[in-house]
Amino acid sequence: MHIPDGLIGENPFTEAVEHGHEHAHELLENGPLGHALINPNYLLIIFAVVAIILIAIVFYRYRKNHNEKDIVKIALFTVAVVIIQMIEIPLPVAACAHISLITVLALYDLDMSMIVFTFVTIIQSFFGEGGISTLGFNLVNLAILAPLIAYFVYQLTCKINKNIGLFLSGFITITLLGVIVGIEYAIAGTFPLSYGLTVITPVEAVIGVIEGIVTVFVMNALHKVKPELAPVMDD
Repeated sequence: MHIPDGLIGENPFTEAVEHGHEHAHELLENGPLGHALINPNYLLIIFAVVAIILIAIVFYRYRKNHNEKDIVKIALFTVAVVIIQMIEIPLPVAACAHISLITVLALYDLDMSMIVFTFVTIIQSFFGEGGISTLGFNLVNLAILAPLIAYFVYQLTCKINKNIGLFLSGFITITLLGVIVGIEYAIAGTFPLSYGLTVITPVEAVIGVIEGIVTVFVMNALHKVKPELAPVMDD
């Protein structure tokens, strides 16, 4: 899930109201429900710097282990994911969600998936999905944490059953992203942690179920049609 512009910063509620977030009206009328642990403006800078450092490390690792021919794959995967994520799933919370295929790409090539979702997140930020000011948050969440969670959840659960592992990887990744975003909102003082855990996370869990089902379907379909794109299914 993306964190949109206006919900983390100096005056998040005012800008959020202007963007039509219904919960922001309630918060603005009743006063702030949480207090920032760190100045929200500093948080924007901190996450931007962390994102740059982590992505630089990913690109360095990728260059060591891949060649220039793989650039075409990055471009194709990026375009494919952007198109797929144009199908929006409306949420009753301060975020938007899509079917992401994070597990599919992470299990094909972890480093490549991080690069692909870096480009996807940047592209989407210029088209109103996520935001420019919150790009650091979204890059850390979607381009770094999400592929890592998806990869390691599958590694821990695939021994039970590969399809169960695929489902849990998609489901847990999306659900944990809801928890992470809820914590980030709480740290920034935008929403209390209780809001993140009782509103954002359950909604993301529903999206996670869909993500898990789609992940199983896509990975099995790829293994039948183009098995080189689903190498883990051969193990």
